[in-house]
Amino acid sequence: MFVMMISVATFAGNPLKVISSNVELKTFMKEQASANLVIDWKNAQYDNRKSAAAEFNEDDDYAFIQKDCAEKFIEGFNAKSKGIKLEQGKKDADYKFAITITNLDTFINVMGWGPRTEAKMWGNLKITDAKGSVVAEIEIDEAEDGTDYIRREAFGKTFLLLGQKVAKLK
Repeated sequence: MFVMMISVATFAGNPLKVISSNVELKTFMKEQASANLVIDWKNAQYDNRKSAAAEFNEDDDYAFIQKDCAEKFIEGFNAKSKGIKLEQGKKDADYKFAITITNLDTFINVMGWGPRTEAKMWGNLKITDAKGSVVAEIEIDEAEDGTDYIRREAFGKTFLLLGQKVAKLK
């Protein structure tokens, strides 16, 4: 079992792929600056089959997921960032981090302490400066590993981990 866990951790890939960058990201992330987080959900799909809004429309789950994902991404990013600090709704920020979600998915992970939902996410992150010039564009390909016994809360856990990885971009 231990060898299996080491193998999985060894082969787990980084979901972030830098498409373009006008700065050295490692240095940029250490800059003492503020950034505003914006997440675009309007074209998000679930399992590439139906809209995420249609999948999560019961009991205000979609509104909860959207709010939780933003809060957890900021929490994860700020915990690992040595410079830039993210907020949501900050008007005079130095930078803007815009995440466009293209797809979400879940599956039941039966390994560990009982079955839990694991959430996945695909999309793009565009970082722009205050004037609107693109600083960097990053593709997000299957960010995962956020698990919870409650399905709607698994997405926030994935965004927490994603925020940590974005703060450590090189």
